[in-house]
Amino acid sequence: MRPSLHAPAVRHLRLVLGAALLAAVAACGEMAGGGLAPGLVASMDAPGASLDRPTALSVINQFRGTTGAAALTEDPTLDAQAQSLAQAYAKTGKAPPLPAGAAGIRASAGYPTFAETFSGWRNSPADAAVLGSPQARRAGLAATYDPSSTYGVYWVLLLGS
Repeated sequence: MRPSLHAPAVRHLRLVLGAALLAAVAACGEMAGGGLAPGLVASMDAPGASLDRPTALSVINQFRGTTGAAALTEDPTLDAQAQSLAQAYAKTGKAPPLPAGAAGIRASAGYPTFAETFSGWRNSPADAAVLGSPQARRAGLAATYDPSSTYGVYWVLLLGS
């Protein structure tokens, strides 16, 4: 396949949109002392840690907005399924496959915070394509901590149409 003549312009646009997204995330998450919202930087590598799903989904939706994709709505059924998949991922060390009927899945291990996880997804072309999938309308997100596992924290984002 021949590269597009517009590839440099597209790369430039992606860089500009990425910088704008980072600025938007930082701006909406700023606190009195500066920095990102607590829900984005809360460390999940402790027993009983709680994921701030609404804040995480807000960041994903800001990213989707830069791609032209519609915002996702949180789906408790997908949340539960993502949690089950994250727990299995922690036990086996194998990233979960796309479940039947799902529009997309992203899985990561080793990142203690959602901000780091999202950054990894956003900066991977394959992951970013799934995050911005126009077919997705609903989302479930989970993180699980297993201190006896290889990576400690395991993340699963499950997308539904």
